[in-house]
Amino acid sequence: MKTKKYLIFQLVRHTDEYYSQTPAEEANSQHRLNEFFKSWYPRVEQILGSHAMNMSGEWDWMGVFTCDELSDWEAFREEYRRKFPGRTEKSMSLPGVSHAEFQRATEGIDHYIELRKLGAYPGDAEKFSTSGR
Repeated sequence: MKTKKYLIFQLVRHTDEYYSQTPAEEANSQHRLNEFFKSWYPRVEQILGSHAMNMSGEWDWMGVFTCDELSDWEAFREEYRRKFPGRTEKSMSLPGVSHAEFQRATEGIDHYIELRKLGAYPGDAEKFSTSGR
């Protein structure tokens, strides 16, 4: 899987209103949400989504997104809130820099030049994961 410059871990807590939907209402809502996510591709791409199993109940969904510009992520989030009012009660975005972007950004720094001469690269173990094969 090729990621863009940034990865964003997104945590969400849905509202009671969301959970009170009938199956037909939820199906319609999910279809609209999926179309919204697709409309932002390739600028913002969801690469993983899961039901968050937070025992405290603070979050009930988490996803991983990727993008090249954080301004695209912020515009995506703002449009989401306008198109889906009342769906979530809170969310938290945790952005990170991809390994490839970090390598690019540190290519002229002595410490990292020496690390790479020694064969040490950030994320090198990821190529051995089942998703990276």
